[in-house]
This record gives sequence, structure tokens and C-alpha cells, in this order.
Amino acid sequence: MKYTVLLAAIAATGLAGSGIAQPAGPLAFDGQYWVQTANGTFSVGHATKLRVAASGNVVLRGDIGDRVVYTLQRRMKAKTVEEARALLRGFEVKTTTRGDTLLLTVTSPSLKTVSAEVAVNVPRALRHAWIETNGGNVQAYDFDGHVEARTSGGQVQIDRVKLGATVRAGGGNITIGRVGGPVKCYSGAGNLNVESAGGDSWFETAGGEIFVKEVLGPVHVWTRAGNIKIGRSTATVFARTDGGVIEVDQALGLVSAQNFGGAIQVNAANGVRCESNSGAIRLRNVNGTLMAATAAGNIIAELLAGHPIKDSMLSTNTGDITVFIPSNLAMTVVARNESAGAGKIVSDFPEIRSRQNAVIAPLVAEGALNGGGPVLRLLVRDGTIYLRHEK
Repeated sequence: MKYTVLLAAIAATGLAGSGIAQPAGPLAFDGQYWVQTANGTFSVGHATKLRVAASGNVVLRGDIGDRVVYTLQRRMKAKTVEEARALLRGFEVKTTTRGDTLLLTVTSPSLKTVSAEVAVNVPRALRHAWIETNGGNVQAYDFDGHVEARTSGGQVQIDRVKLGATVRAGGGNITIGRVGGPVKCYSGAGNLNVESAGGDSWFETAGGEIFVKEVLGPVHVWTRAGNIKIGRSTATVFARTDGGVIEVDQALGLVSAQNFGGAIQVNAANGVRCESNSGAIRLRNVNGTLMAATAAGNIIAELLAGHPIKDSMLSTNTGDITVFIPSNLAMTVVARNESAGAGKIVSDFPEIRSRQNAVIAPLVAEGALNGGGPVLRLLVRDGTIYLRHEK
């Protein structure tokens, strides 16, 4: 079944077609624009998916009903009411069913003189909602299926969606509230803010910051120039920025972080692999395999009492390495300082002492704590190594 609603001149037609369409309201002037509102409603039939395409803002809300209800507001820049009516002749609203997909398309004659904003209430039990706009904002709320949104230049906001979300914004910010399934987001230049995602999720922006509060699964984060902050992941974390700060509060799996121009901080993780070209690395409450390297910056690692590490390596070309070690942790330390002249290895543990007292590099210290165990290797090429008792 196919049906079409065509919006022609105001005086000639309102909205017509299958389903229930209310006549378009009168034109009103708000001091800058001519404004008109039209409404329509129709059944989804056997469709399980909905696709909305518009040239302006789109707001989609899930509803308990079994029909699609929309409100279309149009704004026109025109000198006279006659000119506004002429512009409205270029408006077109179409609904078409193709297989299991219901399409709602809103076109405007000119984005420079006419804008449209459509608010759509849809059955929340639909399996998939796809929203596309040429340059407007997209909002989607209270939907039980999967939401896919795309805008060439606007912002996107999604909240209370069950199955998942996929978002692509040409340059605007993306805000994700609570999504029960996986989330995938890309913005050409905007910031990404995420409250909660329920599965394997990917977040990418070419020029903004990324803030993720919680992901119930693996999380992949990348930005070309901006800070990254991840609150909690129940699995692995993969984070990369070309310039900013990476901070991960808690990961139940491995944290893999790469920073080409800033610091990295991991506050709790089951294994880390961190690399920075020019920034400090700080690891707190970490266990498992620890691999961290920076070309220029200090490394501070605070090991976790009762959580043994595996064979690990920390290294810096220019900077100090400081490791805080619990008194009951069984491990073997091999520290190497290649600083020319006055390199130092300072140890609070009598078991870990330098093998030689020479001014000539390299200076090496090694020893076994609590009977020995996995090997922690430390390498400094210009700086000092500190082995400290746990704070």
C-alpha cells in the first residue's frame, strides 16, 4: 500500500491522503517570519521500521499508540502573505510504505527562505527508526527499538532508547542519554557527551571532546584534537587522541590508550597499554599487565594491594618513573637508568639495590619482593627511578 500527502497552495489544500490529515492552519506573521502549522496521523500497518527524511529539525518521540502522529511547522521569509503562499507551493510531505518500512519525507523549496520543523510521535514498539536531515537538529526519545540519526550540520540528542543508537553529525555536538544497547557516534567537529550505553560502543569526532560516563561493554574512543574522559566500562577501553588528555576512571578490562600530545591517567583497570608522545602517564589501582611508555614525561604507577601484576614494562625517554608498591605484593623488579652522568635509582626496599655504584651509565637495580614473582621492568633514559612503599 502506498499513499502520498501533497501540500500545495494554502488556499487550495491542507494535508490530504490516507489516514487522518488536518487542514493546514492559517498563516501568521511573528515579526520576522510567516508561520504555518499542519498536522497529520496515519497507521503504520504492518511496517516495523520508520524512516523520516526532512530538510529541517526533527523531533521523534515514542508513544504507546499504534499510529504515527506528526506536527509540521513551516517558517518563511517573505514580504507579503501572497509571497508566503507562493513559497508554500514548494512544500511536499509524502508517506510511502516499502516492504516493512514506512517513509515520511518532508521537503522544502529553499533552505534560505523556508524552514520546516517536524515533530513525530510513533509507536515505541517499532523495531527501527531512521532519521535524516540536511541541516537541522535531530532529537529522539522514549523508543524501544534502534535509532539511527544523520544530520549534515545540526546537533543530535538521544535519550531513553532501548536497543541501540547510530549517529552521524557533519559538525554538530552529539548528546546521548541512556541507551540500552550499543551506541556508535561520529561527528565531524563537535563534542560527544554520553550518559550510558549498553553494549560494544564506538565514539569518534574529528575535532571535539568526548565524555562518556558509563558503557556496559567495550568502548572505543577517538578524537583528532580534544580531551577524552571515560567514567566506567565493564570491559576493555580503547582511547586515542592526537592532542588532549585521556582519563579513564574505571575499566574492568584492559585500557589501551594512545596520546600524541598530552597526558594519560587510568584510575582503575585490569591491565594497561598506554603510550604518549609528550605527556605524563599516571596509573592508579591497576593490576594485570602494565605496559606504559612516554617519549617526554613522568610515569607514576600505584599498584593495588592484593591484586598481583603480570610481567610489565614502564619506560620514559625524558622524565622520572615512580612506582608505589604494597608491602605484601610478590614481584621481581628490574630497574635500568641510562641517564648520562648522574642517573639515580632510589629504593625504599632493601631487597632492591643497585648492582654497582658507578657514575657511568647504565645503572641497574633489581631484586625480589616477598619471594619474587612476575617481573616489573623499568627503563629511564634521562631521569630518576623511584621505588616507594605504598602510600
